[in-house]
Amino acid sequence: RGLLNFGDLRSIAHSLRGEVRRLGDDLLILAEFDVVELERVLGEVSALNSKITNLQRRLVSEQRALERSLDELRATQSMLVHSEKMNALGKLAAGVAHEINNPLAFVRSNVHTLGASFARLLAAYEALDGAALRGGAGDVAELAGALREDIDLEFLREDTGDLVKGTLGGLARVQKIVEDLRTFARLDHAEEELSDLRESLESTLAIAGPTLKSIGVQVTLEWGELPRLRCKPGELSQVFLNLLINAAQAVECRGKGNGRVVIRARDEGYCVALEFEDNGAGMTPDVLGRIFDPFFTTKPVGQGTGLGLTISHKIVVDQHGGTLSARSTPGVGSTFTITLPKELDG
Repeated sequence: RGLLNFGDLRSIAHSLRGEVRRLGDDLLILAEFDVVELERVLGEVSALNSKITNLQRRLVSEQRALERSLDELRATQSMLVHSEKMNALGKLAAGVAHEINNPLAFVRSNVHTLGASFARLLAAYEALDGAALRGGAGDVAELAGALREDIDLEFLREDTGDLVKGTLGGLARVQKIVEDLRTFARLDHAEEELSDLRESLESTLAIAGPTLKSIGVQVTLEWGELPRLRCKPGELSQVFLNLLINAAQAVECRGKGNGRVVIRARDEGYCVALEFEDNGAGMTPDVLGRIFDPFFTTKPVGQGTGLGLTISHKIVVDQHGGTLSARSTPGVGSTFTITLPKELDG
């Protein structure tokens, strides 16, 4: 009676507790598995299963935390984009306000004149009505003659038509500015859509126009025939505005009236390319290599966030699968090139 070891040499051997008996010419081996060893193995398996379960729970927890972090990151990026857009609009606010104020002042003046003319006509009507009620035909005729001398009806007719036409024109101008602002902000179109890039660019130019004009920047459009593009026009409008503002600031060194910005657009078959070229101060290779880095700016403290080009790069590259690159020569100027694929993935 004792312990016997059985097993394949290539695997783990097991100890069996048993005894050997002789039955005539035969040997009878009676054995049982070692319960102690079985319990040990089962304990190890149970411990491993417990560790695996804990790891799985931790993995699920970390995955959920990661998803929350990604959601927060997306929200933060969205807020940064919106903040930079509002920052860009803020820089143009004075010019836009001036553009709105001019037609509004014109409308106010016209309405004041129309009000005065209407008051005179109303007074004349009330006088004639009073004379008619008194029943004196002579009084009515005499009053009508006096009114003709006092009120030039032909002039009033023509002047009123001009005033109404001018007022409607002024209101249409204000409406166009508001539409351009809406096109830029895209308050009602945040998703991708089939869009005309020229329309987005012209709306952006209309917003930036007063500021560019005050600096004396000459903007030239060299626009080729382009297809409508599936894109996010509101986001691209922000890219256009950022590049225009940067170009306008770059050419200030040339003096008023000497700054030049040329915008070119062309169809390159598989993509659409847009170039923003200025004759500003240009950039050194060191600055050029860092312009898309977050918070990098060459402007004085308080005059730039350092996020405009970073956000523009993310909009073009991450949201549209395109490219945004720059080349520059100090003292000559800079050119920013956008390429956008004709098919937007995702």
